[in-house]
Amino acid sequence: MISLAVVLIAILVVLVVFMNLWGQGATASTAITQNPWSLQSFSDPDGTTTPVLNGTTVNVTFTVNGKVTGYGGCNWYSGRYLIQETRIVTSSLTTTSLLCWDNATMFQEDRYYSMFQDADALRIRNNVMTFYGVDGKPLLTFVPARPGS
Repeated sequence: MISLAVVLIAILVVLVVFMNLWGQGATASTAITQNPWSLQSFSDPDGTTTPVLNGTTVNVTFTVNGKVTGYGGCNWYSGRYLIQETRIVTSSLTTTSLLCWDNATMFQEDRYYSMFQDADALRIRNNVMTFYGVDGKPLLTFVPARPGS
């Protein structure tokens, strides 16, 4: 009788662990579709964090059907994405072809598109979404976009 109870408890523990693992994967893959995201900062290879230029907006929206759209600061963009657990893969982005009003904004937009497509993993914690490169270092940090931004 005691051994049966131990076996049942062990099975229950295993089920709880596996259900939590599945739930975490679903939460990570659906959390990015809950709201549009606004870019807060870039991370340089040396670990320095660079905020988005004052007066510029860079944002992204992920749909549940695998489409990504957004605004890079000068141009609108779109593409496809796939998430598996914490890994993210994006297609090449299609962008409009407008010139930015200054070189700094143009440089920021080019850098954003490059880092966005280089992203290998993501993590959402405390309403902050961070993209990571293949080396595990942070690339881009997003926060939920305010309405109208």
